[in-house]
Amino acid sequence: MLKCITLVMSAVIILSGTTAAYGAEKLSTGTCDTIVYSTNPQYPPYDWGVGGDHFDGASIELLALVAPPGITLKPLLLPWKRSMSLAAEGKIDLLLSLRITPERSEYLTFTSHRAFPNPIVVFVRKNGSFPYKEWRDLIGKRGGRSLGDTFGGGFDEYWRKELMMEDAPSMVENFKKLDEGRIDYFVTSRYLGEAYISSQKFKNQIVALSPAISSMDIHFGFSKKSPCTQQIDSVSRRLAEVDRKGVSEKLLKKYLQRFQSQPGETFK
Repeated sequence: MLKCITLVMSAVIILSGTTAAYGAEKLSTGTCDTIVYSTNPQYPPYDWGVGGDHFDGASIELLALVAPPGITLKPLLLPWKRSMSLAAEGKIDLLLSLRITPERSEYLTFTSHRAFPNPIVVFVRKNGSFPYKEWRDLIGKRGGRSLGDTFGGGFDEYWRKELMMEDAPSMVENFKKLDEGRIDYFVTSRYLGEAYISSQKFKNQIVALSPAISSMDIHFGFSKKSPCTQQIDSVSRRLAEVDRKGVSEKLLKKYLQRFQSQPGETFK
């Protein structure tokens, strides 16, 4: 684990300096012959960091399918918060697979068509499950949420008014609390939760309940300061084409299986 952290930190120091220079050059020329992209290095099966310098996951293959021909794709593996900051500065051209929010829309232009579905679900201990068909079935139960998470579809307003949900710093801590019985349920991304569960050994079997809390999609976002925003219509059309063919969901299932077989140290 220490070796993995060292590699990532080295990449941050070297690549952020390189990208700053590259970004300045690109902005001065107004060309888009290379797309520097980044994404969350801890969000399988959508994407995860590998080896300190590149990504794996469904987002990476989808990008290769929808990118305009003749443009070079250059990954930049950094902590997620740093990547978003560099995108705001125009030093990263594209962020992959993230939810549209008012804050992000200030510095990103999002594709008009989604990249992937991202259903938000309720996870419970199987032996502590309860009847669930709608939000009000969660009333009186102890819920968990990762600090800063939003869910959309009106659920954020609902839980603040009606439910007992407590924050924990991360998904890792919330699943630990769920396994130990300190909370009755945990709300998070279905695919991300399933990837994490597959990489761990819990005392209890943890399962997702249906229906989903919300089914908001995630998109690709181009930096408003990047000349590569000129490619957004082309990328949006290609995303729509492959989505109609069912490619996006097939990729999620493919990379969930891949991650389950080789979880590595993504969540360590």
